[in-house]
Amino acid sequence: MGTELVVIPFSHFCEKARWGLELAGIEFTERRVLPMLHMPVVRWKLRGTDAGEADAHSSRFSTPVLVTSAGPIAGSTAILRYADAGLFTSPEVDAWVDRFDDTLGPHARRMAYFLVFESPGVLVELAAANTDVFQTGLLRVGERFLIPRMRAAMRIDREGFERSHTVVQDVMDEVADAIADGRPYLTGDTFTAADLTFAALLAPLVLPPDYGAIMPSPERFDAETRALIAETRAHPAGELALAIYRKHRR
Repeated sequence: MGTELVVIPFSHFCEKARWGLELAGIEFTERRVLPMLHMPVVRWKLRGTDAGEADAHSSRFSTPVLVTSAGPIAGSTAILRYADAGLFTSPEVDAWVDRFDDTLGPHARRMAYFLVFESPGVLVELAAANTDVFQTGLLRVGERFLIPRMRAAMRIDREGFERSHTVVQDVMDEVADAIADGRPYLTGDTFTAADLTFAALLAPLVLPPDYGAIMPSPERFDAETRALIAETRAHPAGELALAIYRKHRR
């Protein structure tokens, strides 16, 4: 059995794992599943193991999961460390990665889902571009049930969006302060896991062209969302994320 990465294809946490594996030259196939449909797949892949861990933002049965001959590895940071432990060069890098996983990731996700849910048709378009006909058909039929369930589970509403926007902005300002001395990366002159994690987890709000799944263009959204994307891209932290994609994701 070959190495398999179970992903929600447009998930930024899954992008982080995918990017790390590709950067390390590790061959794998992707098992692409839509939100909610991923849970039985992940349960099956983790059966008989203690892999996976619930946290404040997700269950034990979340993506990504890397299935290897030695057993499954759950979570984007664990997969990135498996792919290339050399990217974790210092306690400072570890601290940045933890900070982004705990704050930027969940809050950027809430913002992105809110924007998608407020844009009719975009979720089905994402499914059609990144998964199979069967899953896309299920989503077409079940979207009116799926979206309310996801809204309730993840508190995806205008109030939640605004709270998350504040958190994301705070993280971006921290990053801007860290690179204000002109350094090219978060911890100095070397690309590390902190940089990859930051760029991947901010990606849904800057929509880099080299993202590992097919994403909507900014023009697919309304004027308010286009302005938010432009503002995020123009922020020093957004510029850093886009620069990291240009240099390291092609």
